Amino acid sequence: MAVTGTSLFQGLYLGEYDHALDAQCRVTLPSDWRNPEGATELVMIPARGKALVLLPIQTFLDFVKKATKLAIANPKMQMALAYLGSRSRQCRCDKQGRIALDRKMLDEIEVKNQLKLIGAVTHIRLSAPENWQIPDDEGTLNMYLDEIQKVSDEGDGIASLLADAINKKDRL
Repeated sequence: MAVTGTSLFQGLYLGEYDHALDAQCRVTLPSDWRNPEGATELVMIPARGKALVLLPIQTFLDFVKKATKLAIANPKMQMALAYLGSRSRQCRCDKQGRIALDRKMLDEIEVKNQLKLIGAVTHIRLSAPENWQIPDDEGTLNMYLDEIQKVSDEGDGIASLLADAINKKDRL
């Protein structure tokens, strides 16, 4: 059975793209990043490193559910959520796949007319092109790869699944 590209959408964001903002401060999301079966809804939140993050709505709601439990009796968490709520924006794709971005939030990350969209696997990172640089020194790259390796070392990562498959094959 052949699998079509449209059935693979699960909020997977890969690659990087340079885009110009239009006069209404909109940008078109790559078609691979849009939900072909309905509206694409995202939440834009501030991030570290002169960037914004676009999260799928369900990812954001899952976070809110966890954070709500922590905020009930924690004044610092309540204020953190108030900050996040005041600085977040809901974004929906129009029929052409464009989302409207908040000009004030873009100004805070130094975006003028050009925007870099970075697929960060589970979310989209927005940055001014001059503020997005992948380090080319081996030490920093190894640090990033070490963080990815930690996920695999948790026991249910890709490396673990491959090891389990090899072990099962060896036992047969």
